[in-house]
Amino acid sequence: MQTKSTPSTWLMAAILSFFALSLTAQEITTEPDFTLLGGPIADMEFEETTYDFGAIDEGTTVTQVFTFTNTSDEPLILSNAKGSCGCTIPQWPREAIQPGETASLTVQFNSKGKRGKRSQRVTLTANTNPPQTFLYLTGEVIPREETDADIPDISADEPKEDLSPDCFAIYPNPTAEILKLEMEESSMGQRAIISIHSKAGQLMARREIDAIVGIIEFNVSHFPPGTYFAQVQIGAQRPETRCFVVVD
Repeated sequence: MQTKSTPSTWLMAAILSFFALSLTAQEITTEPDFTLLGGPIADMEFEETTYDFGAIDEGTTVTQVFTFTNTSDEPLILSNAKGSCGCTIPQWPREAIQPGETASLTVQFNSKGKRGKRSQRVTLTANTNPPQTFLYLTGEVIPREETDADIPDISADEPKEDLSPDCFAIYPNPTAEILKLEMEESSMGQRAIISIHSKAGQLMARREIDAIVGIIEFNVSHFPPGTYFAQVQIGAQRPETRCFVVVD
């Protein structure tokens, strides 16, 4: 027995089809869920996921480095990082973080036009389960008094960090993107452990290499500008430390 479709039935079907297509379009534009794609799943462990910057004056820029380690047996791929607003900007390594390696990402919060208690969130997407990890910058922004607007900003006239020529021991130096460690021929085939620390002592990256085969590269484009120290231990030899400078 055939049934007749009324105009209202066709209208309802068209509406349902429209919503189905809209949902499909939204799903296509979202970040990839590696657990659904069936790719390798990695694990990462942060030293901290929340940084309390305390009380700052409105207009102050806060920069924080978050350090993490790939604690799995699979390469860790960070596909994206987004701040909760345009005032919170993350910079993260684009290359895969190999098992056991330590890396870092930098988050910058510009408090201009912000007041009161703040909790700035960064959503990090990677091939982990769950695929998203959240980092936070928390604190309080003290409103700037109206009379402060007439006070000139002399921060640009403050002395910059001393970039001593003694630090120019690694090529290219200073660098804005890639740090290259050119190893001696006698080191080829040997095991190496390389750690990079900021001038304040924070671990920025750590990598263990089973056998040296050539130049070792680190992407430092997400490091805040400043002086850093690279400690290299080859085999059972005593670790050696060299400094380098990262610029904008």
